[in-house]
Amino acid sequence: MLNLVNMLDTITDAGDLCNELSPVLRLVGIAVFIIKVVVPILLIIVGMLDMAKAVTEKDENKIKDAQHKLIKKAIAAVLVFLIVTIVGVLMRLIGAAEYKDCMTCINSPFSSECKITNE
Repeated sequence: MLNLVNMLDTITDAGDLCNELSPVLRLVGIAVFIIKVVVPILLIIVGMLDMAKAVTEKDENKIKDAQHKLIKKAIAAVLVFLIVTIVGVLMRLIGAAEYKDCMTCINSPFSSECKITNE
């Protein structure tokens, strides 16, 4: 803990902070990517599988239930995608100018712009 305090004392500007925290910011960016892309895809795939199962059973009630579940999962997928996007837009709008460089690692964790320095 003392090492972290000493490190933060030596950091003078946001650029240094971004460089020091770039591995953590990259992990956060990967988590945001997974939430924004993978979760909606999984929700839709699971809903489609439920629908296919209901159709193969040829029961009208099960088909209607599967349709309602598929619609709810599709709406949930859109909401998950939009919530992450809206939060990102708000952070860009209200964030301080010095820390916008830090957002590069979160917005595009797989790009070469997110530099990790091991000095």
